[in-house]
Amino acid sequence: MLFRSKDALLNIIGVLLILFFVIRTIFLIRDGSLENIFWLCNHAPLIFGIAILFRSSFWITAEISFVFTGVLVWVIDYFSKIIFDFHIFGSTAYLFLITNQGFFYVTSLIHLFSLPLAIWALLLIKKKEPSAWKGALVHAIVLTPFIVYFGKEYNLNCFLEPCISWIPSFYLYPIIAFIGYFILFVIPVNLILVKLLDKVS
Repeated sequence: MLFRSKDALLNIIGVLLILFFVIRTIFLIRDGSLENIFWLCNHAPLIFGIAILFRSSFWITAEISFVFTGVLVWVIDYFSKIIFDFHIFGSTAYLFLITNQGFFYVTSLIHLFSLPLAIWALLLIKKKEPSAWKGALVHAIVLTPFIVYFGKEYNLNCFLEPCISWIPSFYLYPIIAFIGYFILFVIPVNLILVKLLDKVS
């Protein structure tokens, strides 16, 4: 009975995350900005959802490791604006300038709930994946041509220029940001997830 309950819960989480992606995509199509689907936060719910439905702890861990730091920065900046009326990083300034309330709520929903739901699912599956960062690397490599194609005008995933207002841009920024993000954030988050699963298993 417990297994069935857990299985059903995982299915619900997976479907919910895919629904987040569908709703977001509808808004992007309506607004004529479908290129923004290549922002990691916009399509990660789809990967999370599919991975959860197929019980792929590797891809759940890979995507959590990939998005964790970026989403954390976004969430801190979001609440700093709501609570203190001040942007710590400046990464959500765009959101508070938009008058479209639907866009505001959908964007908030995806950023605030997708990652916690994915972590919850991983804790339910309880399978450690110490090399899942390699999946995140594959995802990053696949995204790179789209990021380069759309250029600095869209600056997808903050790859070509910093999204944090007080970090300066420089000639080799994309290469250093790519390597640095994986060494400083993706791989460590992957290892933290492994240790977390050690404690709950």
